[in-house]
Amino acid sequence: MLKHCCVWSCGLLALIVCSLSNAALHNDILNLAADEEIRVHPSEVRYWVEPEDADISQPQQLPDTGWRALEKTSINVGKSSTPVWFRFEVENKSGHRIQRQLEVRWINLAILDLFVLDETGGTIAMVESGLNTSKSDRSTSNTSWLFTLSLEPGQRQQIYLRAGSRFNIFLPMYIWEQEALDQHQLERYVWYGLAFGVLAAMMLYNLSLYIFTRDNSYLFYTFYAFSVMMYEAGLTGVGDHLIWGNSQWLRLYGFALSIYLSFFAAALYIRNFLELKQYGGWMLHFNTFFVVYWLVSAMVLLLGNDYLVRVNELAALVSCIVALATSISLWVKGNVSARYFTIAWGGLIALTFMAVLMMEGVLAYSMLTENGQLIGFVVEMLLLSFALAERINRERLHREVVQAQALDLQVLMNKEREEKLQAQHAMLQMQVRTNEELENRVNERTQELERTMTNLEIANRELAKLSVTDPLTKVHNRRYFDETLTREIERAIRTQQPLSLLLVDIDHFKQFNDQYGHLVGDDCLRLVANTLKEVACRSTDLVARFGGEEFAIVLPDTDETEAYSVAERVREKIHVLNFIYKGERIPISASLGVVGKVLAMGTDAPHLIEAADKALYEAKHRGRNCSVEASSLAG
Repeated sequence: MLKHCCVWSCGLLALIVCSLSNAALHNDILNLAADEEIRVHPSEVRYWVEPEDADISQPQQLPDTGWRALEKTSINVGKSSTPVWFRFEVENKSGHRIQRQLEVRWINLAILDLFVLDETGGTIAMVESGLNTSKSDRSTSNTSWLFTLSLEPGQRQQIYLRAGSRFNIFLPMYIWEQEALDQHQLERYVWYGLAFGVLAAMMLYNLSLYIFTRDNSYLFYTFYAFSVMMYEAGLTGVGDHLIWGNSQWLRLYGFALSIYLSFFAAALYIRNFLELKQYGGWMLHFNTFFVVYWLVSAMVLLLGNDYLVRVNELAALVSCIVALATSISLWVKGNVSARYFTIAWGGLIALTFMAVLMMEGVLAYSMLTENGQLIGFVVEMLLLSFALAERINRERLHREVVQAQALDLQVLMNKEREEKLQAQHAMLQMQVRTNEELENRVNERTQELERTMTNLEIANRELAKLSVTDPLTKVHNRRYFDETLTREIERAIRTQQPLSLLLVDIDHFKQFNDQYGHLVGDDCLRLVANTLKEVACRSTDLVARFGGEEFAIVLPDTDETEAYSVAERVREKIHVLNFIYKGERIPISASLGVVGKVLAMGTDAPHLIEAADKALYEAKHRGRNCSVEASSLAG
């Protein structure tokens, strides 16, 4: 699957290069110098920086002096806290009326107002534009700023542009015939579609890998690719044209936000991809600083403050240099992933530097220099995706090698153990002949000792069981009952949950023994004990022989009403027992005393037993074969 993805991505990259080559060829034909009917050159443009306290809204208010010529081959005056006015002249040298489209191909201008004056200084046209102007107020929607110019035969017009931006005031201007503009924009959109298509494909591909593998490396790559797409969308005007153009806040701050997010995502990706936590030191500290710095910058911008824009240019430069230094340092240390990253990141920095030189007028403005950074991002994303896949494969191969080495080591250990066992077996065979009688004696004594130890262990278990079990009824004895009741009282006081106690006394049991004998009485006790265990069957319930013909039932987390219900079931089951002696059924009944409540601090076992015993006494007083609640007693 990775191989197919690589081939597919390389094919797209080839198409992108071909598209750029074609676009560059057409640009030579369609640039300003090729239009013989109307032309303008940066050397003919003059500019004037508006003072801080100036209030100028019309070209007629501008001074005649103080205008400066551009010293670069591009219309770029850098940063300015106030708007900058540009002026140049256009002339229709043909013998017929012409109409042209003036294109300013730098979308990130907060202010861009056009004024067209005739030869006498009268205003022919005025268009307010720029990101500060609502998109709905503009007549056109595009990745560039477009203005229509109409000139009569032989007519000259003065063009004034008032521009302002928090970024560079950069005005790459073209004047087009409408047909040529349409053709050129089609080629640009094809290029944008291919470039963004590659980025989107790599993003979605790695996102799907993250969904299936849950490897965070793919998630960080996906986030980085997404942030790069948003940054390039803001840089090229695609974002304002197709994505966030209906949000005025995003129009003003979307590009800056995309810059901060892309640096934040890049820092996170570098941290994961280069495994900086394993190395620590200055590389990890710098990376942590930039992760926090760019996140804070984005948050500050979201709060409506953009005063970090100018500072962040230096921060961006330092971030790029530190990232490159980090990758080179790790490459030297043998980090294979750093090698790929250095190539990808270094190429991106080089192409970005080329774009900066183009904006500064050092290099000629062309489709290649204009889109150099976008090309760099596409190539970087492809290389990083391949590098990420290579790292995953390398780690998989490393795990396989380690597993193979572990298997070989295990085989070697088994072989050595087998040889050692064979040597021991040979020695034992030699000793068997001389020490057979001694070994037999030792074996006999060992077996006797094992039997003794086994019997002792069984006896100890039986003794431990008998120590808490009533030998006759096989329920817990009085000693275990006292320990358990004390423990449950402490727990009930701590949790403030109700605790109930039932005392069960078999009615007329002394007469029962006198009439039928003690052996029959013992059978009766065992039958009653089994009946109690059937009713009080929760793992937390306790059934114990309290003494003689009396039994006790401890019911944790049970109030008196629920305990009384249990007592009634016990009484009814005892009452219907089929106790047969010599072919006749002997009736059995029991009296029960019930106490249950949320215990107050200081309550002890004797207090609870006394309350249940009083209720039991009352049950006997009422005629036996009944259950009495302690709360129903007076006093």
